Amino acid sequence: MRLGVVDYGASNIHSVARALQSLGSKVLIVDTPDKFKSIDRLVFPGQGSMGSCIKKLYETEMITPLLEAIKSKPFLGICLGLQVLFDSSEESTEKGLGVINGSITKINDINNENLKIPHMGWNNVKIEKEHELFSGIEDQQFFYFVHSFVAAKTKVCITTTYYGEEFVSSLATENIFATQFHPEKSGEIGLKFLENFINWKI
Repeated sequence: MRLGVVDYGASNIHSVARALQSLGSKVLIVDTPDKFKSIDRLVFPGQGSMGSCIKKLYETEMITPLLEAIKSKPFLGICLGLQVLFDSSEESTEKGLGVINGSITKINDINNENLKIPHMGWNNVKIEKEHELFSGIEDQQFFYFVHSFVAAKTKVCITTTYYGEEFVSSLATENIFATQFHPEKSGEIGLKFLENFINWKI
């Protein structure tokens, strides 16, 4: 089995690749359209803005094979990899992939807690629905976050986290799973999560 890690110019793809390799996986960096055919599972790591990401995917002609892979292979989106699945974002005029209905919004300090933006550091994750990717992971475990934009709670929500407001920290639908947190930066618990993705039976 070979895992593909999408390269759209983000700087954290290699940390994701190294984490997967440490678990014994064969990893291919997917930076051209033809490479989508050579993978069994796909990871879309997250860093940067939706606008620059979508533009890069179009420039490299990866948008169509990416959408085909998302529909047909086990898929894990991380941080921006969660946000691009939605229709749109306040961060950019570029449209998202439209795989999940809804929009991404900026973190709202609705309770005037003088929050620092971006939300950066460890925060707990509340499990709202059971899912195989959280097998062996207890409720309220801490994962690492770095982001300024969030998805509001949806019917495909698996976990939530609070930072100024409650937001989706992971979601799932069929073969798709996505997290707002960074499992590759979340120590042993993050590696357990990635191991669950590698072994995910769909």
